[in-house]
Amino acid sequence: MKLKKGSKIVYGDDINYDIVTHKSATRIKLDENYKYISKNIFRRMWDFFLYYFIAHPILSLVCIFKGVTFKNKKNLKELKTGYFIYANHISDMDDIMIPAYVIWKHKTMILGFTDALTIPVAKHFVKSLGYFPLGDSVETQKNMMEAMKYYLKKKRQILIFPEAHNWPYFTSIRNFPSGSFHYPSKFNAPVVPMVTVCLKPIIGKKPRFKVVIGKPIYPKEENSTMANKRYLHEECLRQMKEIASSYKQYNYFNYEYDPSYIHNEETKEENK
Repeated sequence: MKLKKGSKIVYGDDINYDIVTHKSATRIKLDENYKYISKNIFRRMWDFFLYYFIAHPILSLVCIFKGVTFKNKKNLKELKTGYFIYANHISDMDDIMIPAYVIWKHKTMILGFTDALTIPVAKHFVKSLGYFPLGDSVETQKNMMEAMKYYLKKKRQILIFPEAHNWPYFTSIRNFPSGSFHYPSKFNAPVVPMVTVCLKPIIGKKPRFKVVIGKPIYPKEENSTMANKRYLHEECLRQMKEIASSYKQYNYFNYEYDPSYIHNEETKEENK
């Protein structure tokens, strides 16, 4: 049974519970020789053409057609270096479409699990569109960090979903952990909160999306790496919750928190 408007989704764990699972995708161990940065000139030309001349225009038009709007893009103008974007995850559109629509200047590098590398057909294009798989070994972690450093020097933005899992049309910000804030702390890079809020639809039943960009948060010079990790996490979470609560959001699904609720395959079926 598919979820429909008004469906009740019960949850007891807002960090580890994965509501959306793509049957065609499987999380795999990343090849230690995975190339985060392509040095092949023809591959780079193909990636540029595919993203800027095909994918970017099409994805932007889809967002316009679906009524996606954004606010406070001016907050990005003060940034003179590469930076990290931290966004809530409430739709598949968050993955590639919305970043492409909101940020035109540079391709957004999107940090995610290795699932995308196993989706039929899509696996051949996700890297060209900015997909950046998480390293899961000492070697791949090292390669990933080197690639992050490279892209930040190129003044690119790296998008992270700290909530990790996609909860469709969820109107609050989940209490995500601080682990992913190690990256901006290590590279002394600014953090930009980005919140997609659900507004009442004008046409149809599903919510309209409005993407609200928060104020950049800069690591403090006097802080240690660990202290900045905590500081960036706290400030980003605070801003994101503040933005989400400042809008009268449209509840398409009825999410219900029950601390005694146990998540397993049976309860996941109940929420489908």
